[in-house]
Amino acid sequence: MAVEVVVSLVLGKLSDLLIQEAVLLFEVRDQVEWVERELKRMRCFLKDADAKQSSDERVKNWVAEVRDVAYDAEDVIDTFNLKIQQNRKRRIVGCFKRRTSIHLLARHEIADEIKRIKNKIQEISSSTQTYGIENVGGGSSFRGESLQRQRQTSPLFGETEVVGFEEDIKTLVSQLIDGDSRRCVVSVVGMGGLGKTTLAIKVYNNKAVKKHFDCCAWVFVSQQYVERDLLLSIIKCFMTLTKEELKTADVLQLKEKLFNYLKHRRYLVVLDDIWKIEAWVSLVVAFPDMNNGSRVLLTTRNRDVASYADARSSPHMLQLLGDEEGWKLFCKKAFLEQGLHYQQNLEKLGKEILARCCGLPLAIVVIGGLLSRRAKDSNEWEKVLRRISSQFFNDESQITRILALSYEDLPFRLKPYFLYFGVFPEDHEIPAKKLIQLWVAEGFTEPTGDITAEETAEDCLEELIHRSLIQVAKRYSSGRVRSCHIHDILRQLSISKAKEDKFLDVHHGDTNPLSPSKARRLAIYHATSKYISLNHANPNLRSVLCIRSAQLGKKQEERIYRGFNLLTVLHLDLSNTSMQKLPNKIGTLFHLRYLGFKVPEFKTTSLPSSISNLCNLETLHVEKDLCIIKIPSSIWKMKQLRHVDVPNGIMISKGVRSKIVRRPSHDCLLNLQTLKDVEAGDWIEDCLGKLTNLKELAICEILWSKHGKGLSNAIPKLNSLQSLSLEWEDTIPVFMPFSDHLHMKKMCLRGTLEKLLESYEFSPNLTKLALEWSHLIEDPMATLEKLPNLRILRLDNHSYVGKEMVCSAQGFPLLESLHVVGLPELEEWRVEEGAMPRLLHLLILGCSNLKMLPEGLQYMTALEKLEVWDMPNEFKDRMWETGGEDWHKIRHLPFIEIKDGEMLGKTNSASLQRQESFAELACEARRPDNMLM
Repeated sequence: MAVEVVVSLVLGKLSDLLIQEAVLLFEVRDQVEWVERELKRMRCFLKDADAKQSSDERVKNWVAEVRDVAYDAEDVIDTFNLKIQQNRKRRIVGCFKRRTSIHLLARHEIADEIKRIKNKIQEISSSTQTYGIENVGGGSSFRGESLQRQRQTSPLFGETEVVGFEEDIKTLVSQLIDGDSRRCVVSVVGMGGLGKTTLAIKVYNNKAVKKHFDCCAWVFVSQQYVERDLLLSIIKCFMTLTKEELKTADVLQLKEKLFNYLKHRRYLVVLDDIWKIEAWVSLVVAFPDMNNGSRVLLTTRNRDVASYADARSSPHMLQLLGDEEGWKLFCKKAFLEQGLHYQQNLEKLGKEILARCCGLPLAIVVIGGLLSRRAKDSNEWEKVLRRISSQFFNDESQITRILALSYEDLPFRLKPYFLYFGVFPEDHEIPAKKLIQLWVAEGFTEPTGDITAEETAEDCLEELIHRSLIQVAKRYSSGRVRSCHIHDILRQLSISKAKEDKFLDVHHGDTNPLSPSKARRLAIYHATSKYISLNHANPNLRSVLCIRSAQLGKKQEERIYRGFNLLTVLHLDLSNTSMQKLPNKIGTLFHLRYLGFKVPEFKTTSLPSSISNLCNLETLHVEKDLCIIKIPSSIWKMKQLRHVDVPNGIMISKGVRSKIVRRPSHDCLLNLQTLKDVEAGDWIEDCLGKLTNLKELAICEILWSKHGKGLSNAIPKLNSLQSLSLEWEDTIPVFMPFSDHLHMKKMCLRGTLEKLLESYEFSPNLTKLALEWSHLIEDPMATLEKLPNLRILRLDNHSYVGKEMVCSAQGFPLLESLHVVGLPELEEWRVEEGAMPRLLHLLILGCSNLKMLPEGLQYMTALEKLEVWDMPNEFKDRMWETGGEDWHKIRHLPFIEIKDGEMLGKTNSASLQRQESFAELACEARRPDNMLM
């Protein structure tokens, strides 16, 4: 792991300690400051040391020693703070002398511990001279050089296995030969091992490509490139230089020589395995653009490089192999000359082995090559299957070394983010919001100026995605990541590196624990009680995440809340337990910053009033729907709380059913950013207007006659709001305007409205809007079509009760997804030519009196998917290709679906792939505020 991140975190805690506990540290302040100075010096050397440790055992040991002493310092600081906090909470009348003696004892203990750490740091410093590593910060990095030499010396034009690349080859050849006359950059982007180089070789050697270009060059770039050597490699593909030129020409002269040669020719240059934007910047000036169709083809793991090289060309994202393609490649490698004519008795074992390769071509090739040298015997293959994890992911593995290059290339600040993905199970779709909240709670990122810690963490997630280490599962229409996942092989790499650095330990159900974990973080998938009991010997755990259902007895609960009292992150799966209330002892976890849990469905679960003792808590997260959570009024004392994210039916209560306290403190929850699914109460008048940092707000069970005035006074003060969901039970006569809420992009309104807002009263940046049970009498389209940035609109469940609806020409200029659901009074819907020019997805559901599809659908050339569910047979009959009166309106659409799943018209894989961004909107639950998550 990037030990520099650990050291930086400890330095921050030391600084806070010196400021906040100046009196208590009076006698040891000098020693604490000395430790702080020495750790700062060590941090200066860690960057180069981290780069070298994979190749130098001495450096690796030195880095490990620095990491351990930083961990020790963190333990001392956190333990001291915990004791002081516990002592301050003692309210024993007449025991001032006792409390003073406890403070003195704590100060004496920290003095001894700081002295021990000081001695250890002195030993580490002296060892750099003793073992000859005092110049750890100098010299060049040589990580992965043997692997790069292996790749550089491999025959470029030798036989390469290509399976599943046929369409990729056609696409890339077309991009190279056809299209713009300008010099275009065609990029192939993907994680290590996907076959980017193999694909590029096939394209480079394509006969049509060779015939099209006057001259071609191939150069391998790598991480540790030398600019002059790269230029010479390219030039040698085109021309011959004299010995004098080879010896004396500088970089500028070589660029000029290359430019002058290429400006009279249509050329193709392949830059294979380019890692950094700087490498492209250093070369691009030598590639002239003479509008003659010249091309540069580059392969990279970093999408930022591709985007920077040519913002006008979309990168070609290489995908994992499907089952059929993977099996074909596997057979070629494992059975060699037999090819697909393999022994049938090995098919089942072979496919189990193939599954472990997860569609990664390089993995399939390596494992297939291993099997090709084994006897074609089921016993031998079973041995491989049992050993595949250790064979596949040990440090000597070719695959791991290649993928490790991507990890080692990460800047220090990104390494802990990547390692943290080992927490999540295989093939797990990870909600980006939860992931970011965990990262922030772990201390990986801090706010900088006007940029919040969450925003910085989101940028880090995007960077990992661009580096092809993490894959996007879903995105919001705004482009932000909604969920992501990590390839199983990369996950194994993250776990391996995390264990090595005591960053994280992962326990699976098939693991037999023989010794307690020494890692700072523990992820448990099964047998929770066993592991918690075992790891009671590791009181310095900072994170415990029980991923699967926890079977906890009273002893295990006691050990969590008392034995692991330095925890900053705790996540428990209680979905299969009968627990109705978290124990009061949870309030003893003073350092806790993230508390998450799953609860049983259809159950009421209460949080104890002691939760307010968690004065450092930032996130309270519940993962199960269809439940009720009772939260005590003491929550308003928690000044550090940033996110209350509990789906469905929160009750902020005191006792059994009473509402929030009438008089919360003046500075209550000033850091709160997320407050979702909270039940309306007196707290709206007393406190809501003070939560000026709120970004997401969702309130249910509102009585407008009672709370309307309070909401109307409070919401205009919440200028940071980005998402608002309101559900009321009575009628709103006049709704408040939102034109001043410039950050608001998502809105869900559920309840009767006498009148819709005017278009200028909505936020000008609104992108998503859901209306439900509004019972509007006037056609809302006349207003909504004027919203300039609206991309998603849902009209659900009697939101409009009129008979006619009209979308006029030029209306809804950016709309991409439209749901017309549950409008039984609607009879006629007219769409004029030119309306909704960017609409991609249309859902019509439960509009029982609608007579026909709008005529204007035939003009919507961007429309890709039409879904018609729960509509009368007469309506559906009009859509049939043979004799349907509405067929001419929709015949151009690539994908049409009716309720019973029948498919009309044509479908193709390309159009279906583009559905990812909006298909979720049609398939998820019909609850409008789901759209706003």
